[in-house]
Amino acid sequence: MALSLLLQWFIFYSILYLSNSQGQFYEVKPSDISALIGSNVTIPCIIAPPHGDVQWTKDGLALGYDRQLPAFPLWSIIGDENRGEFNFFIESLKLDDEGVYACEVSPYNDAPALKQIAHIRTLVRPERVQINDRLLSNEIPIVSMRYDEPIHQISCRVDGARPAAQIKWINESGVEFPATTRTFTQGRLFSTVSTLILTPSLSLHKNRFTCDVRHETLNNDSNKLRSSFDVEITSPPSIPFILGYPSNFYLINGSRLTLSCQSRGGHPLGRLSWYRLENNSEALNLIDNSFVIFYQQNITENNITMIMSPSDNNVTLSCHVTNSYLYSLGQRLQKNITLQVAFGPSSIQIRGNKPDINMSVTTLIEGTTRQFVCRTSSSNPRPIVVWKLDGHVITGDIDPLEEQGEYAGKTIQLVKTIGVDKELKEYHTKILSCEARNPETGHIVVDSTRLNIIYDATSIEMHGVTKDKIIKAGDTIIAECILTGGNPLGKIAWFKGDELIRSEYISETRGKYALSRVEFIASSLDDNLPLICKGQVANFPERVASFILNVVFLPAEMKIINSSILSNLFVGSDNLGEFECRTSMSNPQAKLTIIRQSNDGLKHSDIAYNTKSTYINGNNSIKFMLPRIDLSLHGNLLTCEATLDIDTPPLTKQVTYVLNVNHKPHFHNFDAYADVKENQSFNITLEASAYPMPITYTWFHPSGRQLFTDQSRIFINQGHLSLTSVQKSDLGIYRCIATNTYGSTEVNFTLNVLYGPIITRTRGYSISEAVMPGSSITLLCVIDANPIDLNNIRWFKNNEELSLMNSGIQWEKRIEGNEASLIGKSIRKEDAGQYACEINNQYGNNRATIPLVVQYPPEIDRNDLSRSKAATDSDRLLTAELHCYISAVPRPTVSWFKDNQPLFLSSKYRSVLNERIISPSSFSPKLLFDGVLYVYNVTKPDYGIYQCKAENTLGIDIIEITLTGLTVPDIPTQVRITNISHSSLLISWIPGFDGGSRQTFQIRYRPTTNDRYSYEDVPSNEQSFNLKNLQLASEYYISVRANNSYHLSEWTDEIKASTSRYLPSSPFYPFTTSNPQPRFSFTVIVIVAVFGLFILLINIVLISLFVMKRRRSNITSDNSSTTGTNETEANTVDIFQPIPSNLFFDRPYSSTTNAYPFNTYQKYEEDDVKRPFVPSYSSATLTRLTPNHNRLWPQDDISSYLALDTSIRTRACSPYAAKGRFSPYDNVRLHHYSPSSVNNSLVTYKSFKDGVDNTTITHGCIRAELV
Repeated sequence: MALSLLLQWFIFYSILYLSNSQGQFYEVKPSDISALIGSNVTIPCIIAPPHGDVQWTKDGLALGYDRQLPAFPLWSIIGDENRGEFNFFIESLKLDDEGVYACEVSPYNDAPALKQIAHIRTLVRPERVQINDRLLSNEIPIVSMRYDEPIHQISCRVDGARPAAQIKWINESGVEFPATTRTFTQGRLFSTVSTLILTPSLSLHKNRFTCDVRHETLNNDSNKLRSSFDVEITSPPSIPFILGYPSNFYLINGSRLTLSCQSRGGHPLGRLSWYRLENNSEALNLIDNSFVIFYQQNITENNITMIMSPSDNNVTLSCHVTNSYLYSLGQRLQKNITLQVAFGPSSIQIRGNKPDINMSVTTLIEGTTRQFVCRTSSSNPRPIVVWKLDGHVITGDIDPLEEQGEYAGKTIQLVKTIGVDKELKEYHTKILSCEARNPETGHIVVDSTRLNIIYDATSIEMHGVTKDKIIKAGDTIIAECILTGGNPLGKIAWFKGDELIRSEYISETRGKYALSRVEFIASSLDDNLPLICKGQVANFPERVASFILNVVFLPAEMKIINSSILSNLFVGSDNLGEFECRTSMSNPQAKLTIIRQSNDGLKHSDIAYNTKSTYINGNNSIKFMLPRIDLSLHGNLLTCEATLDIDTPPLTKQVTYVLNVNHKPHFHNFDAYADVKENQSFNITLEASAYPMPITYTWFHPSGRQLFTDQSRIFINQGHLSLTSVQKSDLGIYRCIATNTYGSTEVNFTLNVLYGPIITRTRGYSISEAVMPGSSITLLCVIDANPIDLNNIRWFKNNEELSLMNSGIQWEKRIEGNEASLIGKSIRKEDAGQYACEINNQYGNNRATIPLVVQYPPEIDRNDLSRSKAATDSDRLLTAELHCYISAVPRPTVSWFKDNQPLFLSSKYRSVLNERIISPSSFSPKLLFDGVLYVYNVTKPDYGIYQCKAENTLGIDIIEITLTGLTVPDIPTQVRITNISHSSLLISWIPGFDGGSRQTFQIRYRPTTNDRYSYEDVPSNEQSFNLKNLQLASEYYISVRANNSYHLSEWTDEIKASTSRYLPSSPFYPFTTSNPQPRFSFTVIVIVAVFGLFILLINIVLISLFVMKRRRSNITSDNSSTTGTNETEANTVDIFQPIPSNLFFDRPYSSTTNAYPFNTYQKYEEDDVKRPFVPSYSSATLTRLTPNHNRLWPQDDISSYLALDTSIRTRACSPYAAKGRFSPYDNVRLHHYSPSSVNNSLVTYKSFKDGVDNTTITHGCIRAELV
């Protein structure tokens, strides 16, 4: 034991000794590292423990023993120190970090110190590469070389690398080419330039060379740095040549010149530019540097077009060509031409003329001279200048003077003096022109002036008045004075005596004379006065012409002495004495005459003169006597006339007086008869004359009453009467009385009122006056009209004109006075009807109806077969009604029979005869009656055949009516389409017998392309229905059936109808291009929308509360339902309980039809009408069902029945139908067989003939009874 313990201690210490004596060493030695600037670098140094202290040095500088180096924040010692990891970490390597690093370990025990060196070399990727100092781009640069160069050097430069990059030149085939390379530093980075020397030759053209950069940092294809260029060998083009202009040719100013400059050959082809070299200038101005290259012809072309102007004269145009070859030599080739432009002169001016005036005027005074100087603008070549007088060439004073002008042209000056060789008067109004013409272009410019020579007039003359012309007072004297010659035309003034008078001055347009016209009214004061005109030109002496006026005039005043007597004469007056007409002076003396003019316009010379005309002291007079005074003189004109018989016609002057004789009114002639149409207006004016005035008029109606103006239709204004609306009562003789202070006079006139016919009385035969067949009748019409012609009367029967021979009946027309009669013999029933007489004249027409009723025996209506049937359920205390529809005149008596035995009034039977009035407003010659037999408390023995017997004095008619129990209604007849639109069809039909109960109708329809029917319920009492919301231009199959409380009739045969293929042309509310006004304001719409939203939210809340309450009640009812097998009698609801309100709303609405959601039937619909009629039973006889039998589906799966197939009728609950399959035409009565826990999703669809249901699975169903 002790030995083993010693052995263990020996082994332990031996191992310990050996481990300490082994010495320290590097497990991982530091190594040299080359890294890209900016990257993170780690120098490994791992020492096997145990070991001495470890520190790092850089370039001999000890960094210390801390693993974090505060002086160098980007340096640190990383790794697990316990494992001997002293790795040196450099973050984001920089150029300054390059150097010698050493991991040093101090001695440990007997182990010596350790030191291992590592070099860090910093790498910098080259920044860019440039060919011939061109920046790197996406396009391959082109290096041009002249074909005649001995050598061509291309340099490739790489900057910003560390260490220096190497450059290799290779071509497209990868062949490497030798080059000269040199390297130089830029700070601590290196740049390398390699020069490739090539010998230009055509074989190098379009070859590609690449400068490929080699560097440690470019170690894969993704970051390779290289640049390529293409070689282009260049050669010079030919000297350009210019087409389009010969050097010895004048270009016309304003013309178009097109020059073409072309250059051939060269590589690349040359670039052409046009330059302009101005006169006396060495500066080149670029005109155009666009050109077109024609590669196939190896030609470059540059065309320019110019509009020539004077500034282009002597201008040199130069066409230059250059390309890469010439550019590299700093050279260009050119071709020059000098332009010669013929222009001008643009203007010419006579000195003193204004250039902006079309024609100037030069004024000269007779006896002087004037020199004119003309000068042109610049022209090339020298212009030809001449003087012209009114278009004729005249010579100048001296030779033209030539001077240098603009744009290397010439100007000319020419002089002309007038007034030397002849008088200036001969130059008057002539045009002196200076004209210059360019001999090359033919361009002409002219400047002109009109010569205005001032000279005196030659004569003055007066026209319009002569010694032999008679001038009468009041005449318009027009005299003219003409001043001939002179420039400017002279001024003329007129004088009458010493009075200057106004005149009209007129200048003759050609300047030969001046004319002045004077116009005035001659008066007696102008007699013996001189009329003088004076004319003068400028400062020349005045010229005069004159004339003495001799004016003839009538006396200015005329009057009859004591003329007031003439206006108050009396019939029979003979002692009036003499009258005198006196006038003032006249020239010469006037002859006086007295004239009387009667009222008819005739002039009478019955005036007696006491003396002849006398002329004393300038006054002229004559004395006369009036004839015997009577009424014929009233209103006559008495005229004193003065006459001067010196001209044709003679001159006269008059003074006139009216003779007034006192008398009572006297009416003028008028039309005493007038025709006026009724309701038209009538106007008449009666005029009366009387003296003295005024006259008063009084009007009287034919009835004798005096007429006055009223506000309705009568208007009276003295002798004027107006009736605004003439009536028949206005016909007759009217009187009008005219009155003045001397008396009154009365006249009459007749007013005839014309009016259309009026039938005042008729006579016919109404129901109460019905005539017997075979008798004679007289229809009478009494007519009032003006004018009236009863031969125009026409007779009608039932709105059709009646012929005298009508179906064998002889009609006779008779006229007596204003009565027209229609007489018929042997009258039959067919002659009964509505007769009418109609008459017209040119002012209207009128018609009156006359009834004619003929007696006939009873006729029972058999047209409607349904009227021969009646149906009523028996043993239910019901009353049956049997109707017998009769037509007869006079009123019939009706008797009822059953099995040929008469029926008498009792508690069982009651008979009523009601008169039927189809339309109170229309006439009918027939009496219609409805004979009704009431059968009370109908039992089965009451069923059978009844007879209705109608009888009056003319005959008997009998019909049989069958009374049965309730039955199926008859099929409707005559189904047809009465109206069609693009989305609707209007259907009508005739109902059949209703089966004893009120019937309604149902319409079935489907598209011809679909087998599924849709149904529409027709409202009660309707025999037509409008199917809406149909498809456009689609065909439909349509049929109708009837329904009453018993059951359904068969469907009618299907008819086929199509909707219209045309849409309506415009909407119901049309829209206009004008500003349509909205039907409601925006505010109203917002209010309505908010209110509607509020109501909607309230409904949602109420429905949610109702659903929650319903669910809770269902849960409660489930928990409280009975578990027994039998129901109590109290749980059965009355047999006539109404259908539950939720019965028809559990089935989803079908969007494929417009019909009601519960009206869609499938295969079983045709079976409905085949079920047998089963009488109803009391609910007490029905067997109650057990509510807790096995269910068809779980109670909590309320909606699962919706997916139930139609075949449910063949499954366990076959006697019951799902609620969604219920039809309102399946006449069932519902019964509840369980408390509220029963699921009402199903309704029975079975006839309970025996009141017992053998179905064992009935839970979840509602029992129903077919009625």
